[in-house]
Amino acid sequence: MVTNSQTHINEKNVVLVDIGNTRIKYTLLSDAENEPTGCEDVASLFSFVDKQEKVSHLYVASVRNKEWVDEISAMCLNRNIIFVEKHTEKEAFGIKNSYANEQKMGVDRWLAMICAAEKSKKAFFVMDVGTAITVDFVVDGQHLGGWIVPGFHVMRDALVASTKKVFANDEIPTTFGVGNDTEECVATGCHAAVYGVYLSAVDYISSKRSDFDVILGGGDKKVFAFLKSADNMRLAHLVMQGLARYARSELLQ
Repeated sequence: MVTNSQTHINEKNVVLVDIGNTRIKYTLLSDAENEPTGCEDVASLFSFVDKQEKVSHLYVASVRNKEWVDEISAMCLNRNIIFVEKHTEKEAFGIKNSYANEQKMGVDRWLAMICAAEKSKKAFFVMDVGTAITVDFVVDGQHLGGWIVPGFHVMRDALVASTKKVFANDEIPTTFGVGNDTEECVATGCHAAVYGVYLSAVDYISSKRSDFDVILGGGDKKVFAFLKSADNMRLAHLVMQGLARYARSELLQ
């Protein structure tokens, strides 16, 4: 729990930071429902921080090594900003982690569940579509377990690197179909593989509950644009909104 001597915290004075596998993403707590901004380094992050009127707290979740986290912590100390790094927990917000050692679970997956649990009162699976695809299943507040799968780009790049006469472009399909040249076949094939993860997740949770929600997020969630009309699907900025839930609980209540 973050100790706080101030009588009131403004959401515009709290920065949320998601250090992912490839980029840093950030936003203000007041903007947590909107698309976060991405950058490549800590200097760019603090260019944003220093332009804000008065940042009091900075919340971080990281799946990378500690170098960036330590650098951010030091820069917060120099600015009298309270630095808070969130880690995976055994239980919080009514979610019980299935891992015997919860610290072996990436904090991104934990925050995705914390975000999803706020958006759904049913059984759900949360799917984060990025460099890796993670899927986690929750029924009655109990985390059942999950999957980690190579993401679209990792699949595509591994295929191209492992074959001599297969090549690809940078296009990510947003409609489901088949290809008519090698580049399209690679793209649509990897798209089909990603879609297969989704269908497998639906099949698994359907064996547990007939009524459930799907919470979808991640930088490559557009691969599921063709499913956007699904009644039980919710889109989210999973890590940011999970961080926001922690920040609001610790600072505003």
